[in-house]
Amino acid sequence: MKAFFCKLLTLTLIFPVFALGQSQTNLDAEIRRVEQGLLPPVLIKGDPAWTIEERMKFYKAPGLSVAVIKDFKIHWARSYGVKDLETKEPVTTETLFQAGSISKSVNAMVAMKKVEQGKISLDANINDKLTTWKLPENDFTAKKKVTLKNLLSHTAGTTVHGFPGYAVNETVPTLVQVLDGAKPANTAAVRVDVEPGTRYRYSGGGTTITQLALMDIEKKPYPEIARETVLKPLKMTNSTYSQPLPASWRPKAATGYRRDGKEVEGKIHVYPEMAAAGLWTTPTDLAKFAIEMQLSLAGRSNKVLSKESTDLMTTAFMDTAGLGFFIQKFGSALYFGHDGADEGFRAQMVVSRDKGYGVVVMVNSDNGAILNEVVRAVAREYGWDEYLPAPHEIISMNAEKLEGYTGRFLINPDRVLTVKTEPGEAGKPAKLFVYATGDERFELLPISDTTFVRRGVPLKYEFSTLAVEGINLNGSSVIATSLKVIPQSGTPLKVDRLESDRSVPFEMLEAGRIDEAIEAYRKIKKEQPANVAVSVGRINSLAYVLMRAKRLKEAIAMFKLNVEFYPALAGVYDSLGEGYMTNGDKELAIANYRKALELDPRNKNAQEKLKQLEGR
Repeated sequence: MKAFFCKLLTLTLIFPVFALGQSQTNLDAEIRRVEQGLLPPVLIKGDPAWTIEERMKFYKAPGLSVAVIKDFKIHWARSYGVKDLETKEPVTTETLFQAGSISKSVNAMVAMKKVEQGKISLDANINDKLTTWKLPENDFTAKKKVTLKNLLSHTAGTTVHGFPGYAVNETVPTLVQVLDGAKPANTAAVRVDVEPGTRYRYSGGGTTITQLALMDIEKKPYPEIARETVLKPLKMTNSTYSQPLPASWRPKAATGYRRDGKEVEGKIHVYPEMAAAGLWTTPTDLAKFAIEMQLSLAGRSNKVLSKESTDLMTTAFMDTAGLGFFIQKFGSALYFGHDGADEGFRAQMVVSRDKGYGVVVMVNSDNGAILNEVVRAVAREYGWDEYLPAPHEIISMNAEKLEGYTGRFLINPDRVLTVKTEPGEAGKPAKLFVYATGDERFELLPISDTTFVRRGVPLKYEFSTLAVEGINLNGSSVIATSLKVIPQSGTPLKVDRLESDRSVPFEMLEAGRIDEAIEAYRKIKKEQPANVAVSVGRINSLAYVLMRAKRLKEAIAMFKLNVEFYPALAGVYDSLGEGYMTNGDKELAIANYRKALELDPRNKNAQEKLKQLEGR
């Protein structure tokens, strides 16, 4: 794996890279500080930064590429690592990555150009422009029709969040088959199940409707429409929406990798949902796109769109959603951008709305956390307005005071934060830790007498305390009565202290009280069916926690509960099959893997496990 992490493999100068008077030496120093200055989401004074090489190793990310924007130009672009672990071919700034949902941003520019040309309206019924397929009307569309503006801002009420794509050896559906959820499509039909314009809900399915509308208007393949409208005018020469990727382009493309470092089946996935997820590109090309948006906003360029159109695209229509972009506000500073996630690829684009700086980062791995670490390093190096929070300064707190915060706090019907003190290492002060139901423990770091932060997660924990006479059972003169969990944005969650003799269902499981725990989960499901405590993902996750702890009886009980709650989902049978297989119950494992395949014939894991179990 040593050759895997090649340092500073290439530096591509796309535009004049440094301003008048800036030396190459100064630029190199800036780049080194970024490369050695990757930052976590929670900044704490005194904590060291990471290097790109360290984080690529940590995340098992084979290759990474970055382009930095400054003064409305590409300031520098560099690439790191390899695009394929087998060939060890290095990533260059011309290596193609899958952009995932950043495809939606470029698609929005394509659509807005057609609006400017008078070929489609932002506010008219989208069915007026669809000829090869119609979005089915229903009670939700009776009062308000779905419009292009709705589709571009995720307010159309359309279903299907995202798309997994298709392995290169799989049959790829037509766009109409995707929209109708008809075989061989691997996603549900795109339909309206919320009144259009009433709320934001992310929908790649909605973007796919815009793709078909543009094709019906122009009577051309979508890749050709996008190339003529945006990619060619902006000289995005290393970008294409063509799916599957043409053979002549394939040597330039990176291979995608899973979180565990394993290669995506067939190296890359194919996305007929091109407008939503199908763009192959580079950070440099996306930086050209972002710069054109910035220049247009400033009234300095109109290679594709007018200032009025780019203003509209980067103005929040509902929540933080503009037209093809998300708008973020840090203090008084505005940023726009998008992230992207295709199978084996992640991408991030963050751009100042009013000033000429930004960054695009792409990686051929499902581990995308490294992208924001790079973004934060760039933001610090170039002094982005209010983008980074002020670093926290950790204060000292004695053991007696920390004891006042210990106790159990109920987050939801099956999640308890158990706060405990633990002695520090030799000569070091005591520490405060949280044990969250079913999760790893984490440390709370005091930044004031009642407020704490944790590394890695942008949350604050604020205790309300009550003074007690003398010393309480914890050895402190105060006791925490409640806890407020405060996110970086959004509504704080206030939770009360939980009685020491009360157990939540998962604690019952840990104590071996299986029947009692299962009944408690059923009660939550009956009374609060939408509660995260009984969501399919949470139950599945807890079952695997138990299985890893070799509590197979308890794990299988949870897997079975998921089947009881969600009998139409293939994945719950797949997981129950794994539980039975791990427990040595071969016939039960086979039966459940067969059921998983009956519900989802594409379930590769079930196919492989059945071959293994049946000796085929």
